[in-house]
Amino acid sequence: MMRFPKPSSSEAAIQRAILKYLNTQPHCWATKFPGVLRRGVPDILGVYHGRFIAFEIKRPGHKPTFLQRAVIDRIRWASGRGEVVHSIDEVREILLEIDEERALQRFGE
Repeated sequence: MMRFPKPSSSEAAIQRAILKYLNTQPHCWATKFPGVLRRGVPDILGVYHGRFIAFEIKRPGHKPTFLQRAVIDRIRWASGRGEVVHSIDEVREILLEIDEERALQRFGE
């Protein structure tokens, strides 16, 4: 089992740890999106089991800007999964929720 170090309090360290985690998951591809290309786009973009995922990374206690929140809302409106996260644990929970949604769709419940 691969171990992931607890990220320091810096946003960049949390982002690196989450990206490393995502790219070890089966059926997942994720990359860092450089914010200089388009403001407001979440830090990490990817696909998990065919579902678009986007994570805006924030240090604990910090909130997204109005523009970041608006982009996440548009991603959700388009049926993607956009979230503000503060840790790997939050990302794990989101992937578990996606897995549960897939299982319910597969078995028609």
